Amino acid sequence: MKALARLNPFHYLAGRIFLWFWLVLLSAVFATLALSRALTEQTEIRRLPNSISQQLQQQLQRFADSDSTATLLARLQQDNPRRWLVVDTGNNSILTPDLLPRDFDPHWLTELSQLSRPRWLKHHHISLAGPFVLRIGEDTLALYQQRQRPPQPWWRLSAIPQQVLLLFTLVISAVASLILALSISRPLRELLQRNLQFADGQLQSRVTRLIKRQDELGQLGHSFNTMAERISALLTNQQRLLRDISHELRSPLARAQLALGLTERQQTLEQVPRLKQELDRLDAMLDELLTFSKLDAGQYQLEQQQFDLTGLLTEIIDVNQVEADARQQQITLSAPEQLLINADSRLLARAIENILRNAIKYGPCHSEISCQLQVQQQQLLLTICDQGPGIAPDQLSAIFEPFYRTSSSRNSSTGGTGLGLAIVAQIIRQHGGQVSASNQHSGGLCIRLQLPLH
Repeated sequence: MKALARLNPFHYLAGRIFLWFWLVLLSAVFATLALSRALTEQTEIRRLPNSISQQLQQQLQRFADSDSTATLLARLQQDNPRRWLVVDTGNNSILTPDLLPRDFDPHWLTELSQLSRPRWLKHHHISLAGPFVLRIGEDTLALYQQRQRPPQPWWRLSAIPQQVLLLFTLVISAVASLILALSISRPLRELLQRNLQFADGQLQSRVTRLIKRQDELGQLGHSFNTMAERISALLTNQQRLLRDISHELRSPLARAQLALGLTERQQTLEQVPRLKQELDRLDAMLDELLTFSKLDAGQYQLEQQQFDLTGLLTEIIDVNQVEADARQQQITLSAPEQLLINADSRLLARAIENILRNAIKYGPCHSEISCQLQVQQQQLLLTICDQGPGIAPDQLSAIFEPFYRTSSSRNSSTGGTGLGLAIVAQIIRQHGGQVSASNQHSGGLCIRLQLPLH
């Protein structure tokens, strides 16, 4: 069904324009042909059946005793004023020209008068039967019986008057062109209006009628809505990020100011370690914030090189083993002996270490942290799982947003800045991969990194 829908020309703007202009062109050609036929005299000559010929000759016998041409014309006028046409074969003149239709060529009668046998002439709405020769005195006259033909059906173009046919053609082409113009301009006007509204700050402005179309204009409407949603999300995230940054920076600064105040009041150095701790926290937060902003803006240039990811994982685990031993946690690694990849080893090491340190912080004591590295269908999969409380399913995707914390168990008191997983997500995206989070059935959170091998 989808393949057939793609073949529908009305689903494409080019198809609609082609069909509509084709219709207008066909209408113009059809009208031209119809007008040419209408303007051309349509006269048809057939053989007159003998039965009709004999019947008409009998009708004329009662006028054969006329003593002159004038008497004959008077008797014909008295019998049926519009029935008989008379031609003088001697000088090829029509004696009853007022009975001929206006668009009838009189040369037909003078030509037929030279024939020896009667014919049946059809012309538009009349039919003529003749010639029937009468000798009145010294004149030789050719008579034709004129009758009205039955009206033609309304769908026959030849039956339509020329002016009406021309007007009808102009109306049809005008309506078709108008529909084509409106079908293109009306949705574009809606798009223009929504664009101006969005530019004025109405970030919820979206196109509605345009996206119902199945052609390129409908795709344009969908792309505008997608662009508007992304810009709105970016602006919202930027506002939230600025708000969270100001809040996160204010807390260590306030604590540092408090430590300085106590130091001045007590005149001792007891608050110096606390002051150093808060300044270190502030320095770490500014470093992570700078890293995140560069990654988010795409200003961080990747220094890709080939290295052994298994060896890098082993080094990261060894560095953080001391902190894990303090909490009596065991870190296990399941990976190939060697796995060579092309990536920025420094950024990738930072992303993996952020995940591992989170697992150590939020995992309970006497628990296990598992790291599994494997390759599936040219994709590198790294999964790091802890045995902590896990995260609500509706918050799994939000933990990769900057300064997002799910509960009181994951707050600034644990030493985190709220930017660790956000930096992880940006690093993995820079490498063309994906990051996701899920809960284990037995409890605990799993962070999964997926990277292309090439």
